[in-house]
Amino acid sequence: MSREKKRARTARPAARRRWSSAFPDDVLAVVYRMVTSLRDRVRFAAVCRSWRAAARGAPPRAALPWLLLEPCNCSRWKRLHCPEDGAMVWLQLPRGSRRLIGCHDGGWVISTAPLRIANLFSGAKVTLPEKPAGVFSESKIVFSNPPSSGDCILATVNEHRGIALCRVDGPDSVWTRQTCKSCGTIDDITFCNGELYGLTKYNGKVTKFEMGVDKHGAPVVTDEIHLSCSAWMDNIGEKTSYIFDLRGKLAMAIRTQWSLDHEPFFKVFELVDIHDDELAVSDKHTWIEVTSLGDHALFLGQTFSRAVPVPADKLGHVERNHIYYSCCLNPSDDVPSGVLRTFSNGCSRQKYYRGDDRKKDITNDDVKRIKSTGYFVKGSPYSSMWILPPDM
Repeated sequence: MSREKKRARTARPAARRRWSSAFPDDVLAVVYRMVTSLRDRVRFAAVCRSWRAAARGAPPRAALPWLLLEPCNCSRWKRLHCPEDGAMVWLQLPRGSRRLIGCHDGGWVISTAPLRIANLFSGAKVTLPEKPAGVFSESKIVFSNPPSSGDCILATVNEHRGIALCRVDGPDSVWTRQTCKSCGTIDDITFCNGELYGLTKYNGKVTKFEMGVDKHGAPVVTDEIHLSCSAWMDNIGEKTSYIFDLRGKLAMAIRTQWSLDHEPFFKVFELVDIHDDELAVSDKHTWIEVTSLGDHALFLGQTFSRAVPVPADKLGHVERNHIYYSCCLNPSDDVPSGVLRTFSNGCSRQKYYRGDDRKKDITNDDVKRIKSTGYFVKGSPYSSMWILPPDM
């Protein structure tokens, strides 16, 4: 090969490097601010050093949740669906992570068998003690704060209708468990303003779990305050319910057949204190319907639910005042028309669907509703799981 050809071949990579670094910093900053998708922002920062510096210098944009299609299977590689642009992203879990049962803002997840906390985007890990037998049913774990904050408490429902707690602060942490006094089964739990709440299955009653520490400094439930809410939900048939933080207030979403003339749809309610006297806290609350989420979108799932603000200039398929939920299809359920993905991973075969609620905001009998989009899986007992990436 001639010397001139060698020069030409070696010059091409350098030329490619030069074009990306030739843009002024202020131009890169303007371009980066115009990129709204988190996936595209990650790509932008990966181009070269100057582009990465522009990304770091820009104010972060609030992230929107991604959907982890397979929270439980025999593969470390997971598929993440981005509702913003419909793209599919591959992500690798830490070795040994088989099933994810909880998530916190910023990409934090917790897996079982073995029990561990990791960040899917930064790779950071947090130590966590193994659970003793019978501590929880491996259905859902919630976080009070980011696990790296030094002030994070994990909470879950154990196998004996009780609450199990663990402080995430090092190898000396232990799980504590208490049996609930309530005769009902806890259907969902969440932290709201640092307080732990449980939702009783079927009747929508709420229990506030007061927390303290035992003689060893481990978190424990010291008291249960049963908030007497309206009993109108006793007359509702089969339903699916979630509790979550909505703009700093405890809220609940219920999907059921609200009207005999229509298919099941969601309604959202906010827990409201109806008296000013703070002494009688056990019988002063009621659920008030929320007919609009405003600039928020609501993401609901078996292991993670969150109301997230959607920027006004956000492009893509995520809308304000909209509910996005994930669930499993039963053999008797109607199959949605929109196929999202079909694949076999060697352990099982699943088929994923996306179905939009195309009904009007108000039905013919004036039953108000918030539109929703469902993500369904057929062939798996585990519904897809929402993951909230870090702001970028």
